[in-house]
Amino acid sequence: MKLYKALLLGLVLWVSLVKCTEDPAVGDDDDDEDEEKEKLSPLEEAKKNLKPGEEVISYKQPELTPEEQLSHHFPKGYYCEACQIVVHNMGTAFEAAEKKLPKKNKKRKLGDADVIEIVEGICGKNGFDKYSIQQYEGRVAFKGPAFPERDLPGMSMGGGLWPARYVNYCGNLLEDFEEDELYASYRSGRLFSKLCKSTHCKALSEVPKNVDFKPSYSSPKTEL
Repeated sequence: MKLYKALLLGLVLWVSLVKCTEDPAVGDDDDDEDEEKEKLSPLEEAKKNLKPGEEVISYKQPELTPEEQLSHHFPKGYYCEACQIVVHNMGTAFEAAEKKLPKKNKKRKLGDADVIEIVEGICGKNGFDKYSIQQYEGRVAFKGPAFPERDLPGMSMGGGLWPARYVNYCGNLLEDFEEDELYASYRSGRLFSKLCKSTHCKALSEVPKNVDFKPSYSSPKTEL
């Protein structure tokens, strides 16, 4: 009888031990949930572990919608950046031409023929061949001379339909402006405001530094 009770007690203890082993301990579910909440995306994890001066290199292809991939028109979601590209190209061209003027031309002002030639050439395909799109800070953004802060290593995309899109957008943007009107806006430091601020870049609170052309020799009062 004693042997039977001992065997029965041992069996009960063994069953209890197996059950404790199979069932999660109290509080384990909460710990798992906390661990899930603390998990970061690969990009967030990489940024978290960056050392001072280091940048995250993205080798992820820019994510575009089917319409953005196939349409011959410039995607409306990127109009503001496209406008900045046009302003940067035009302002840079005006600056370069003015620097070539003779020193005796104290006002450093271009003639009508030079202005017309520059404006008419702004929308050529060659003016946009240095631009591409990339994943930048978790979104699709443009990379090129107008955005030097985005000049990071990683995967970018250009060519295809983009050259024609740039040309079409640029032509549509400038079609309602006279050449001398654009040059006067540049001379007065208001080229970006003239072309972009009141149309495609309304959301920007200030003029981006790299398209903020303000010739030091010109007074806004005399140019408008």
